[in-house]
Amino acid sequence: MGDKGDFSVKVSKREVVAAVLPMQEHWLPLSNLDLLLPPLDVGIFFCYKKQALGHKTFTFESMASILKKSMAETLVSYYAFAGEVLQNTMGEPELLCNNRGVDFIEAIADVELRDINLYNPDACVEGKLVPKKKSGALSVQVILHVV
Repeated sequence: MGDKGDFSVKVSKREVVAAVLPMQEHWLPLSNLDLLLPPLDVGIFFCYKKQALGHKTFTFESMASILKKSMAETLVSYYAFAGEVLQNTMGEPELLCNNRGVDFIEAIADVELRDINLYNPDACVEGKLVPKKKSGALSVQVILHVV
């Protein structure tokens, strides 16, 4: 089924996860290298087996909740990822550290992960398994694979 990308990924929930602690809004300039190179978004995805802890099996919802909580705590130290790239008064891009948050998407795929050809991913696999960042510096998508 998944060889040609003939599967669908349906978004079930969209949220924005911000750092658990408030922070003072400030601007960070981009480096010369950042300004010279064209903007580049990199899509990365990780796959994990469903884990059981003793007699307890975690649900998709509980794992997504744990991930959101951990991300909110991590964004305190890595606050720049909770910001957004905007243009300053000179028209140059800068990073506004405003704790806007990270787009967090929960989705369901009608294919099992083992049925997707990850050795030769095509555009429709990337467009489905890796979210398209609409705003902010980072976006995360968790997917439940069901058939």
